[in-house]
Amino acid sequence: MQKHVVVIGAGFAGLAAVRELLDHPEVRLTLVDRHNYHLFVPLLYQVAIAGLEAPEIAHPARDVLRDHPDASFVLGEVRRIDREKHIVHVDDEPLPYDYLIVASGSQTNTLGVDGVVENATGLKSVADAMGIRDRILSACEEAAHLTDPDRVGSLLTFTIVGGGPTGVELAGALAEIRKKMLPRYYPEIDPNLYRVVLVDSSARIVSMLSEGSSAYAEKTLAGLGVELRLNTRISEVTPLGVRTEDGEFIDSLNTIWAAGVTGSPVDGLTETEAGNRVPTTPLLTLEGDSRVYVAGDVNGYVPPKQEKPYPQVAPMATQQGEHAAKNILRDIRGQKLKRFRYRDRGSMVTVGRGRAVAELGPVKITGFPAWFAWLAIHLLKLSGGRNRVLVLISWLHGYVTYDFAVRVLHRRHRFPRKEGTSENKEFEQVEE
Repeated sequence: MQKHVVVIGAGFAGLAAVRELLDHPEVRLTLVDRHNYHLFVPLLYQVAIAGLEAPEIAHPARDVLRDHPDASFVLGEVRRIDREKHIVHVDDEPLPYDYLIVASGSQTNTLGVDGVVENATGLKSVADAMGIRDRILSACEEAAHLTDPDRVGSLLTFTIVGGGPTGVELAGALAEIRKKMLPRYYPEIDPNLYRVVLVDSSARIVSMLSEGSSAYAEKTLAGLGVELRLNTRISEVTPLGVRTEDGEFIDSLNTIWAAGVTGSPVDGLTETEAGNRVPTTPLLTLEGDSRVYVAGDVNGYVPPKQEKPYPQVAPMATQQGEHAAKNILRDIRGQKLKRFRYRDRGSMVTVGRGRAVAELGPVKITGFPAWFAWLAIHLLKLSGGRNRVLVLISWLHGYVTYDFAVRVLHRRHRFPRKEGTSENKEFEQVEE
């Protein structure tokens, strides 16, 4: 008799679990997500800076399941899990399960800072990336016909909070806009008024890398004109800028929050721990419930001899999704379950055109070779042959022409003005 396995989430962990479970006759599979696609989050920042189209990094979930009659997809929001009755409530419909893999991912971590939700933009979704892209284009269009340097400077100051991979890659890409896009498409704008400010509370950026790699990234960003504010904490985000704990106010109409993520658990699981992550056994099952597995960013298992859970990165999520699926198959077949062990294959961060840092085990690479390796690996990991071709074409076009191809403004952003200035407008977004 087939066992019904429900997978919540079409992210890296969920998709890896699904692919592991396909074509096993003892399994009937259902994938549930509030979106009908898998999003390749590592390239989301390139959508934000108008380098790629959003569909190029999103792959339809049903495409993964096609030609598999025992697999189905449900579009909907998981409201809660009834573990006693073994039911997942999707919107208003019950979905029974024999085994459940919760891979519900993560959400932006505001760190309790006032004004983040209201006045900053995260980078976790297609909507976030499109919003940032529209802000960039709207700011440039407004600044192009203004003569007030203070207003232009506020419009064209981009403050990024968080010096991890997302913040660093975005800062480098935004700096490239000043270097190439402004002179070509907005000659009216003084490029000296365009600023990119990267703020981080740590002593160095991309702190998961070695000190040498961090130093290279810092030097590269500084060479691109990025202003680094290290050992700096944000106390408040306002519509007009950010305030640091040491009293500095950065006059900026564009604040992007990349200061980390927190788990996004589903109601009905056990109590969460630090970072809103769900504690599990080494098998990735809930304590006392061997039918429910937790994988990816929401998993809070702390390995022996470590003080915190595994990093919330795509390789870890993929490995946990695969492991959870394999343990389910072992359980169905009456085999012994295996403990999860994360295999860290290294980290890579791109820092602008032709520059990157890569640490692959003992091997450390910087510059163009690291950047080329970054491109190749991300292209191979991207889901869908069509997407790979489109992204490769976009990258080749951008490299040869120095062009940001996706400059179509979808939704014009209306920026706030300081009190007392003319045409004082409320912070709003209107569709044109």
